[in-house]
This record gives sequence, C-alpha cells and structure tokens, in this order.
Amino acid sequence: DSSFPAHVRGERRRPVRRDEGGARRRRVDGDGAGDGEGESGARTVWCCVMTYYRVALFGYRANADGEVLLPRPGLSDDPSGGGGPADGVGSDGGNDAVRRWLSSQNASVQFQYAHCLADGGPGSNNKRGGSGGSGRRVLQMPLASVSGVEKTLASSQRAGQHYDASLLPGTSSGLPSGLNYTAMSQLGSHVSKAIGVTTSSSSSSPALSNGAASHPSRPTAPGGSPLGIILHGKDGGRWVKFSAASDTDARRAHEAFGTYAFPGRRNLGYLFAFESRRAEVMGGQDKTEGAAQPDVKPTRRRFVPLDEYGRQGVLEPRGGTPVEGGGGATASYPSPWAAVVHANASYGLCSTYPSVLVGPRSAVLKNNGAGDGAGGEEDAPFLRRVAAFRSENRFATLTWGSREHGGSVWRSAQPKVGLQGNRSSEDERYLYAIGEEAKRANLAADARDEGGVGGGGPGRRPPPEFLRMICGRINESDLIPGLDGPGGSGGVNGGGGPACMLKIMDMRPKSAAMGNKTQGYGYENTNNYRGSTINFYGIGNIHAVRDAYQRVSGLCTSPGSSDLQWTQLVEGTGWPGMIRLILSAAWQAAFHVHYNRLPVLVHCSHGWDRTSQVPALAQLLLDPHYRTIEGFSTLVEKDFLSFGHPFHTRCGHGEGRNEQGGDEGQLAPIFLQFVDCVFQLVNQFPDYFEFGPRYLLLLSEHIYSCRFGTLLCDCEREREVVAAIRQRTYCVWEYLESVPGLANPTYDGKASGEAGALLMPLPMLLRNVTLWTDRYCMYGAKATVPCVPPTSGRYPPRNTVTCPVMEQPVALHTMRQADDRLRRALDDVDMWKTAALRKK
Repeated sequence: DSSFPAHVRGERRRPVRRDEGGARRRRVDGDGAGDGEGESGARTVWCCVMTYYRVALFGYRANADGEVLLPRPGLSDDPSGGGGPADGVGSDGGNDAVRRWLSSQNASVQFQYAHCLADGGPGSNNKRGGSGGSGRRVLQMPLASVSGVEKTLASSQRAGQHYDASLLPGTSSGLPSGLNYTAMSQLGSHVSKAIGVTTSSSSSSPALSNGAASHPSRPTAPGGSPLGIILHGKDGGRWVKFSAASDTDARRAHEAFGTYAFPGRRNLGYLFAFESRRAEVMGGQDKTEGAAQPDVKPTRRRFVPLDEYGRQGVLEPRGGTPVEGGGGATASYPSPWAAVVHANASYGLCSTYPSVLVGPRSAVLKNNGAGDGAGGEEDAPFLRRVAAFRSENRFATLTWGSREHGGSVWRSAQPKVGLQGNRSSEDERYLYAIGEEAKRANLAADARDEGGVGGGGPGRRPPPEFLRMICGRINESDLIPGLDGPGGSGGVNGGGGPACMLKIMDMRPKSAAMGNKTQGYGYENTNNYRGSTINFYGIGNIHAVRDAYQRVSGLCTSPGSSDLQWTQLVEGTGWPGMIRLILSAAWQAAFHVHYNRLPVLVHCSHGWDRTSQVPALAQLLLDPHYRTIEGFSTLVEKDFLSFGHPFHTRCGHGEGRNEQGGDEGQLAPIFLQFVDCVFQLVNQFPDYFEFGPRYLLLLSEHIYSCRFGTLLCDCEREREVVAAIRQRTYCVWEYLESVPGLANPTYDGKASGEAGALLMPLPMLLRNVTLWTDRYCMYGAKATVPCVPPTSGRYPPRNTVTCPVMEQPVALHTMRQADDRLRRALDDVDMWKTAALRKK
C-alpha cells in the first residue's frame, strides 16, 4: 500500500483505494470518523511481508480512515506509566517515560528493543520524531531459519509451552475484512498504557513472538473460527504467530511459506545466499561454451593449507641441532611432518577432507633414495590402505603442530574394528610413525634447548605442585604420568619414565564406543598400537546435543519458567554439562600438547562433529593467532569447513523439520555448541581475544539464516567443486569485519602473543561456565540480561550489557533500528508490487 512508504518518510498520505477487483485497501476500525492524530479511534495496522530472505511483521498507527498518524508531544512524563495523552496516541515524551521506566526496572536490552521500543532504546536520540513503541514494531525471521509452518486455530494449544496460544488479538466485530493481519501483545497493560497503546477490546497490539498475551477479541474466518499461522524457528526455540482475516489468505500464506522456506536439498540455489549475488554472477557468467564456473571474483579463502601450515611452522626444517665434535657447528633437522599434496588433490583419497593434508614424514614419503625423504613421492597406495580402515576414509591427519617440538593435534574417525577385533597393519604402522616422529622432534628440541615448557632440560618442566594445581585433580594420573616417580615424567619428553608416544582421545562414552562394534566400528586396542594410550571423555552424540538444546531453548523462551529455581532448571537441561565436557576435553588435549609434548589423536564416530569441536577449542587455547579475528575465521574454515563438518546435514538448510525423518534425522546444533564454548572462554578471559561476545552472537545468528554461503554445504569438495560457493555467495567473515563495534577494545595483541598458550586452571574454567543468555534468551518472554541505566554513573559488572546514550547495539536483529528494518521491508513491498503490476 502506498501509505506505508509515506509512513517511513515521515509523511502523511491516505492509502490508495482500489475497487473490489484489485487489492483491498488497508483500514482500521475506530470510534469515529475523525481524520486527525487526536482521534480516539486510532488503531495499529499490522502487515506481513515475505521476501527472499525474511518474513517481517510490522505495524503502524492509523486513524479510522486508514490515514497514518504521526506522533506529537503530549504524553505525561510520569515514569510509572500512569499518565497518557488525551487522544491515546504516543509521543516522544511517552517514549522517554517508557525508557526511564524500563531502565529503572533493569529490563534487558533485548526485551526493550524487541518488545517495547522498536525504533530506539534507552537514551536513543530519535531525530525523526518517530513514536517508537506507540506505533512501530517489527518482528522478523529469516526464511531459511524456519523449521516448520503450522496452520492453526486460535483455540489450539501447543503442549509443553507455557504461554497463551491464542492468535493475534485483532479489533472489534466492526473490523473491515480488508485488514489481513493483526497481532498479539506480549506486554503488560502498564507498559502498553505508557507507550500509548489502548487496552480496550477494540484495539490492536504487537505481534506475538514467544510471549504471553491478553485476550482481546480475535479475528475470525467467515465460518467463525479464528485462523492463523505459526512459524517455528530452528534457532533458540523461536516462533512467531500471526492471524489472517480469511481462510483464503491463511492458505495462500501457508503455501507461500512452504514453497520458499523449504526449497529442498536439490534446490539450494533458491536460498537467499545465492539469490543475493545472482545478478552479479549472471552478469559475469562466461558465455563461452563449456564454461563450468561463473566468471566473477571469488571471496577470499581464509584457510589456505600450505600457507596456514607454513605459519604454524610444522613443515619447516628444525635447525640448530649441535653436531657432536663439530666445534659448535649445527645441523638442520627435517620437519617430522610432511604435506600430502597430490593424493587427495581431487578428493579421491577422502571426499570429506581438504585437498592438502599433513601426515608423519616417514609414512607419507617413500624412502626412494632421496636422503631424508625430501622430495620423495607420496605413498598413495599405503595411505589408501590406512584410510580404508577408518570410517568414511577419514584417517589420522594433522591440524595443528608446534614449531618447536613434537606436540601436535591430530584428528580422524573411528577404526573399523568390529566384533571380530579386525586389525590393520598399515593403520598401526601409521599411528606408530606419528609417535616416533614426535619423539625424534622432542629429542632434537632438547638438544638445541628449545624444548618448551615440557622439555627435558633442567628447569624446563613446571614442578608437580603447579601441574596438580591447574589440573585440579581431574584425570590427574593421565595428565601427569609418573607423578610420583623421580622428577616426574613428561610423556615423550626427555624427562624419563616409560614413554607414551601417542595419546588417543576418544570423545565418546566408552559404552557408546563399545556399542559401535556391533556396526563394524569401535575403538583402538592399545595392545596392537604400540606406544599409545586411550581415554574416553563421555561427550554425547548429536541426538543428545539436540535434545539438550531443545530443553534449554524451551526453558529460556517459556514465560512460565520458575525464576526461583532458574539455576537448577538450567543445569537440568544438560546443556551446561555438555559445554563443560567439551571444554574439559579440549583443555586436556591442549595440556598434553603443551606440557607433555605429545601428539594427540582426537576422534569420535565419524570424525566431523565432536572431532571438530575439541581440536578447534584446543587450538584456541594453544595458539594466540586463533584468538584474533582473522585467525578465528581461519580456524573455523580449517577445522569445520575444510575438514568436513556437515553444516547442511546438521542445520537442515532448505529443509523442514520433518524432512529428515520422524526423529529429526541428523539435525543438531553442533556448530552453535562450539560457538557457545568459545563464548565461555571469551566471557572469562576477554583480554586474550580480539573479538567479543557480540561478534560470536552475530555469527550465531547466521548459522541458520543462509544470508551468506560460508556455512553452507557439507565439505570442501561440495563448496569448491560442486556449488562454487565463493564465486556465487557473499562471505560472513567479510560482513562481520565490516560491522563496527565487534572488536574487543581491551585486547592486547602483544601481551596475548607473549603469553602464548592460554591454560588456566581447569576447575576455574569449568566452574565459571554460565548460560549464554544473550543467545538463548534472545527471544524469551522475560527480561533476563541485566541492563544498567545510562544515568546510573557506576561501572557495570563485566557480564552486563550497557545502554550507551548515543550508540545503538549492533549484534541482535531485535536490537537494531526499527526504522531501517521497516524501510528495507517496505522497499521489498514496492519491488514485489512493481513486479506484479509489470506481469499484469
């Protein structure tokens, strides 16, 4: 309707009136036929817009003739909400009163922006004279994050959710049939009164989004039954409900959502990530016959294998080893690791691994007379036999290594042991080669006095009391082997004691690993793998993760959750316990690498879920480069994207909730769980990270949004060869780098680099794990995050979210300026209207 853009521009214009054959005019029922802002018949008109990217519900104030009303001063400045203008229409004064009232109540920022003041928050300087909570509200949800579309009646109830499930309250029985969409309020009457929304049964209210509501009269279909649609979100238990005035409108909306929100796995080109760059791709398409890739500049790849491994120094010769009797001369020692450049170049060795891999030098290169093996040809047949003994051919390969010694992080999938106890001599030799190469690297490092804190030289290894303190008696006998022996043991370092050359860390519970033997898999028998030890870390599978996430999301979005037992309820979901298990496993892996100088092999079942989380977190603790913005993007691209975390399978991009089976198939928020673990580190040790919680929060929003192509597809081969993601979509890392205010102003890169490994006492890390309220309570009905009023004059606690006077938060969709969101939505309305008229 042409009146909508006028509202955004601050103009007053009557809506276009069409005949019965055209689009019906928007109209709001009123008490009189007045045409001014002071009419008591003013109501809120609600509209719903669907674009390629999102569905948005927005409302504005209008009088009985459908004329858009602009605010004017006049609302009482009483912060208690008792005052109000005579005409019942809000104003800037009313917004100021509500802001002060909300600040005095310490309501959370996301509550204020999402539910009350859509065009500004506490202290915002609204130069346009908008009425904020009194007239403009925006609810939106990316189409790709919709997991299900439900057509329902107002009287229906959703089991397990403690909220009023009635549809959006509309107006009185005099409501014209042209009003297609109305909305439900989740504000109390005192807030509604303060912002100028009347509470009589003939008034409209904001759209329902995970909240409780009052019970005004409801719109009904011609048959007398209220009709509406519920959009269920994939992230955070989010849902949005709205009603339609007719059964025809409800059916049309339901069909449209089903078509565009769920194009299916075979039609991913309809996702917004591809649509957003389609014009550029089509304009740059190579017109020559047989052209397979679009002729456009691809986005920058953050993980370039040889460059990243070169930065780590794992492929560089280890120089400076003294030569005995050489008069001070030194000899260069070749790197213990070698790159597998050709064997998987076309993804034939393992289709879900990156094209360039790193393995133990003696196993990767043939001993064909090339001296130390440099320049030797890759032993592809041997590597194929090694890969054949692992699930999905995902054999052990290096993801991070120390440039000083043999400590390194490796990852693989479970072996194919089975009930018969199958063995592979090639796999056993390969893992033994990893331990042997690490042992030689440690001895060479000790010889040149570069053994690190775990070295065998005098004074190198910390005292046992210190190691006991940071371990906190958690798995102490494994982390500090030979503790009671003379001088302690350092694993493969030069400290003496029986050498454990390779630490195998199985992320599964041991019962689950034993159960997998019935399917032909299992775990390593250390009697067959010389110099290796194995431990199990009890992290649940994808089904346990999904169940825990649904419980914590339901708890955070339910208005009926008990606040007096909040901590017990959060722990009862099992989600914080899983976070602690993952952080503990990552910390222990980093400890083995840093202090024991051991090569650590991490695996779970298929090696792409828990095996991506734990090594990535261990590297965050070990390498300060990954704690920078650039390094973090490289880490995610390496350990999740290139090493084959199945983003599409786990997130269900382009698919509905029931399209993968009755048990939701393979859906699980694995990457979101990893981001939560990173948040715990950033929240406890912010000075060590260049990025802050807002960076992680915005990244977590785009896991399901499909606005960018970075987190699409299941492996590197699908992204680079099949879908050409970098040529056809935009990059989420470039977007995050362009958003101001996401960097941590207190980060000291020099100090973080000098500190090196971030290995805090493990009990301190685990005991301070907390619920990520900014993320999981984002769409909750209750205020959860404390908000310090800008006039308080006191420094806020570290975990609080401040309300700056001139600065608007940038992380949450619900915290952004509603004017901008409304303008984008209305621009889309004009675009589709123009396209429809052109087609006619």
